[in-house]
Amino acid sequence: MRYAALLVIPAAFAWACGGDDSTVPDASPDVTVDNEVPDVVDAAVDVYVDAPPERAIWVSTTTTLFKFDPVTRVLTRVADFDCSDEPMIDLAMNAKEELFGITSESVMRIDKTTGVCTPIARGALNLPYATGFVPAENLEAGVETWFGYKYATYSSIDPDSGALTFAGALGGKAGNFQASGDMVSLSGGKTYLTGFDFDPQAGDGILELDPATGASTVLDGVTGITSLAGLAQWQGILYAFSETGSIFRVKIIAEAGVTVQPLGIIYDFGDAGSDADADPSDAASDAPIEAAPPLKLSFRGAAVTTRAPTQ
Repeated sequence: MRYAALLVIPAAFAWACGGDDSTVPDASPDVTVDNEVPDVVDAAVDVYVDAPPERAIWVSTTTTLFKFDPVTRVLTRVADFDCSDEPMIDLAMNAKEELFGITSESVMRIDKTTGVCTPIARGALNLPYATGFVPAENLEAGVETWFGYKYATYSSIDPDSGALTFAGALGGKAGNFQASGDMVSLSGGKTYLTGFDFDPQAGDGILELDPATGASTVLDGVTGITSLAGLAQWQGILYAFSETGSIFRVKIIAEAGVTVQPLGIIYDFGDAGSDADADPSDAASDAPIEAAPPLKLSFRGAAVTTRAPTQ
C-alpha cells in the first residue's frame, strides 16, 4: 500500500532596507542588493513511501473475527461479525489489506476493525469454502485474483460482484483429495491447500497447486490432524488453524513429508482479570497455553495479505 506525503517548498524572500536597489552600508558604491522578491511559485512534491503490511494473520470462527500475531503469538479478539446472522465460512485478503469473507450464503466485504459485513452477493449458491487471493506475480495474466475451492472444483471469485467463474479442478497429484479448509499463495512462490482423502487416520494433507488452474502438482504429505480449516503464511512459514481451536506451525521437509507443531498462544480478549473474582475463568483468557485453548474456539478460516513477507 502506498501513502502520499505532501512536501511544500515555500518561496524564498530577500529582505533589505530602502527602495528597489539599495547600497549595502560600508560597501563599495558598485555593490548593490536587489530587493525584488523573486517570482517563485510554491512547489509540491509527492513522496510515496511503501508501508509494510500489518503483522497479522486474520482468522475467524463462525461468529467472531480475530487477528493472530505470528511473532508474539498473541491471538486478539477484534469484533463479532455483523453479517445478518450468517455463519462465516472463510476469509481472504488482498494486497490492499482489504478483508473479504464467504458466509453460508453470501460473499461479503468485511470491516477488519468493526466486523461489519457489506454484502457483495447475497443468496449465492455453491460458494467456495477454501479461498485465497493469488498475487499478480504468480499468475501469467499479472492480475491479483481471488480463487477458491468447493470440494475439488476451482473457481475465481469477482470481489466486486461475487460472480464465480470456473477455472479448473484439483485433480493432478491429489488423487482422491478434496479441499478441506483453506489455501494460501506466497508472493513469487508456491500455492498451498489443505485437503482430505476420506481417511481420518491420515488427517488433512498439504498440497501444492498450479494457482491458475487449481490442479495439484505435489502432495507434500499428511498431517495426522483433521479439520484444518485455516491456512496462512508469514515470512515463508505456514500456519494452520483447526476447528478444535489449535494453531500449528507447518513444516514441509523435502522427501520427508509434513510435520506440524502446536503453538503456545497468548489469548488477548480484553477481559483478563476483569471479572476474575466473579468468574475465575476470565483470569485465564490471556494466559499462555501450549495446545488446547481454555476457551471453546472453532476456527473456520484464515487470511493474510498477498504482500505478507515470504522470508
